[in-house]
Amino acid sequence: MKKKLAWMCMAGVMAMSVSACGGKSGQDAQETAQTVEEGETGAKTEEAVSGESAAETEKISDREDYVGIEDLDIDEYITLADYQNMKVSAFKPVVDDAAITEYIDRELLVGRIMDRAVEEGDVTDIDFVGKKDGVAFDGGTASGYKLTIGSGGFIEGFEDGLIGVMPGETVDLNLTFPDPYQKNPDLAGQEVVFTVTVNGIEGSAKYETVTPEELEMLGLPYKSKEEVWEAGRQAAEDNAEETFVANAKSMIVQKLVGESTMKSVPEYLVEEEVQSYNLYMESVAAMYGMDLDSFVTAASGLTREEYDSQAQEMCTEIVKQYLVMEAVARAEGIELTDEMVYAKADEEAAKAEYGSISGEELIDRVGFSTYRMSIVQDQVIERLMEIVTIEEEAAES
Repeated sequence: MKKKLAWMCMAGVMAMSVSACGGKSGQDAQETAQTVEEGETGAKTEEAVSGESAAETEKISDREDYVGIEDLDIDEYITLADYQNMKVSAFKPVVDDAAITEYIDRELLVGRIMDRAVEEGDVTDIDFVGKKDGVAFDGGTASGYKLTIGSGGFIEGFEDGLIGVMPGETVDLNLTFPDPYQKNPDLAGQEVVFTVTVNGIEGSAKYETVTPEELEMLGLPYKSKEEVWEAGRQAAEDNAEETFVANAKSMIVQKLVGESTMKSVPEYLVEEEVQSYNLYMESVAAMYGMDLDSFVTAASGLTREEYDSQAQEMCTEIVKQYLVMEAVARAEGIELTDEMVYAKADEEAAKAEYGSISGEELIDRVGFSTYRMSIVQDQVIERLMEIVTIEEEAAES
């Protein structure tokens, strides 16, 4: 079977393009901590981040002959399917007692034990800072890291040193890295101090047997099984409805794009999407101290040629979807001025995950047409949800 870039697609290229513009994600601290667990420092090599990247090439949108999707004569490229009379079916998860119980056990009866010391086998939530000669070393710091005591993931003495520590307490662990230490020779045989705070011990219970005492021990807000059940039922029903809506949106877009007639696809727009995607992937690769070629091979097993081919195919489909969304927007009289686009970008840029950037910088990183299309798509899909007949797909018996 042909290897696919499923890991490329994530939540869709438009959503990816926007979210890719900010700083590092909230998972970075845990990823950094993982480098300690695996014996690495997390340091990036100069070669991995200093080569020519997509960011250093001319942007497609800067070309003199560039025409954004918003300015195309859309009828030259696409004939829309009859979406006014379209019908789709979408799956909605069944919410029965078994589903509610499963949700409760998985989501609601997970808490944090704070009234006893850490024991062997516990899953702990910890913050830590590793220092050598009083200076924090790369890859030795993390917050909210989940560590199973006894897993052997950290250097000798780290996990044993947490046994007996109460949640909320901070301890200094005087440890020595093994010698030799192939994954980071600079730390081989070196004495270090890890300052570790135990935030809590991960705990869980089962609905069938949970007691009010267990609920209190886990720090959960429920006083009785009845409260737990009502919260679980409501959450499970809400999740089922959200899943149904998401499935309906996906089926509408899939059917509309599939049944519309594509006369031609502007190749320069595909090229722009590929460029934008490669820029994003280069930023991800750099976080791991790798160039794009090395990262592609390590993450997917693809050659660069296979990656390029599949990226081209994926981005072509994305541009087709852009054209369909633009055509519907015009047919439905959905207007989006430049001022509205920049206002939305300012709103997005203010979010913490993007770091300290302006809306204009956010759009510059993504590309105006791509960012605009992310907004157009949202508005068009919401309109289609009002127009298209959506039937609930029967669950399999």
